[in-house]
Amino acid sequence: MRQLIKTLLSSLLIIATSLILFYLLGRDIWYPYYKECFIHKDIEPIKELPTTKECNLTHCDPNTIDIPPIINIDLIAPPQEQLSSERRLKRHLADSDFIIYPKKLTLIGMKHEQSLEVWGDLRGKWMHIATYPFTAFSGRLGPKFREGDGQIPEGIYRISYLNPNSKFHLSMRVNYPNRFDKKMAKKEKRTNLGGDIMIHGSNQTIGCIPIGDDRIEELYFLAEKVGIKNIKVILTPVDFRRMEVNIKNDKHPWLKDLYANLKKEMQPFISK
Repeated sequence: MRQLIKTLLSSLLIIATSLILFYLLGRDIWYPYYKECFIHKDIEPIKELPTTKECNLTHCDPNTIDIPPIINIDLIAPPQEQLSSERRLKRHLADSDFIIYPKKLTLIGMKHEQSLEVWGDLRGKWMHIATYPFTAFSGRLGPKFREGDGQIPEGIYRISYLNPNSKFHLSMRVNYPNRFDKKMAKKEKRTNLGGDIMIHGSNQTIGCIPIGDDRIEELYFLAEKVGIKNIKVILTPVDFRRMEVNIKNDKHPWLKDLYANLKKEMQPFISK
C-alpha cells in the first residue's frame, strides 16, 4: 500500500512538472489556440480616412482649413478701472508723497508748452502733483493788453472764485487784471483791459486755459480742499526754467522786469 502511494505521488509530480514546462516552453504551440478561442476583439480597427476630393467651388481653396483663432486669456487686458475725480486726485497726491491735502498750491500755466503744472507745499518744499495739457489755445506769446485780443494773461495771479455752474463744466476765475496790469495800462493809457479769465473744462477757449472736463474736476476738487486764498497762479509765455524770451522791441519796457520776476518765481518749482 505504501509503495502504491509513492508511485501515485511520483506520477502526479511528473505530470505537474510536465504541465509547467509545457506552459513555459510551449507558448508558441498553445497560445494561438487560446487567443482565438477566449480573447474577443472589442476594438475596431482604425479605418483609413477618405482622401480629400477636389473642391469645385470657385470661392473655396480646398487646401485651406478655417481654424478659429486661439485666444490667450493671459494676454487680454483687463477693463480699465473707472475712477472718480476724487480718487484720481488722491492717486496723484499719493504719488507725490502727500498723506493729506497740501496747505498751499501753485499753478503754473505755460503758453509755449501749453501745459498747466500743479504744485503742492509739502512741509515747506514744493512737490509736483500733476501736469494738465491745454485742450485748446488762443492768442500768442505776450501779455494780455485789452478785451477781445484773445490773449492769455502773463503775470502772478490768484484765484478769485470757483464756479460750479460754468458752461465749460467747471471753472476757476483768475484775478486778471491784477494791480500790476492796471498800473501798466494806466501808464500806457490803455483802457478796457478785459477780464473773466478762467481755468476751465471743455476744449474751447478765447484767452482762457481749458484742460478738459476730467482734469478740471480734479483741480477744482483740490482747490476746494486747499482754499482759494492759498492758491497762486503763475502765467508765463515759456518755461523760464528751460528757456528765455528775446524781446525785440521796447514798446513795453516793463516786459523785461515782468519776465525777470516770472523767472524768479518759477525757480523753486523743480521736479525731482
